Amino acid sequence: MKKTYNTPHGPMDCYENYLVFHLSSDGITGEAAKEILSFAGAHYKNKKYVFIASRKFASPISPAAYRAINPKYMVGLAIVSGSDVVKEEAYNEQGLFKGAFSYFKTIAEAEDWANTVVRKS
Repeated sequence: MKKTYNTPHGPMDCYENYLVFHLSSDGITGEAAKEILSFAGAHYKNKKYVFIASRKFASPISPAAYRAINPKYMVGLAIVSGSDVVKEEAYNEQGLFKGAFSYFKTIAEAEDWANTVVRKS
C-alpha cells in the first residue's frame, strides 16, 4: 500500500519496506533532511526502511543531511538517476552513509534491492 506525502522539498511515496523521494529542490541541507526524515519517521515509526532518492538533476547534498539520518531505522540508501553527474555525486556521498548504499538507473531496480536490504537487516 502506497501513501504519498508532499514535503517542501519534493513528494515522497512510502511503501512497506522503502520510500521513494522525488527531489525537487536545489539541494538538501541538514535542516531540510531533518524535515524530510520527519515524514519518514512518522510513517515507519520504529520499523526499518530504505530511502530511495530519485534525482533527475544534480543537487548538492550537505554532509549535515547525512548526520540527520538514524541508521537504526534507515538501513539503506539508493540514489536513482540517469544523469552521469548525479552518479558522480552519489559515489562522492557514499562514504557519508553508514548502511547499505547503491546507485541505480531505474526506480524498479532500486525497489528490488530495497526489499532485499530490509529483509537482511
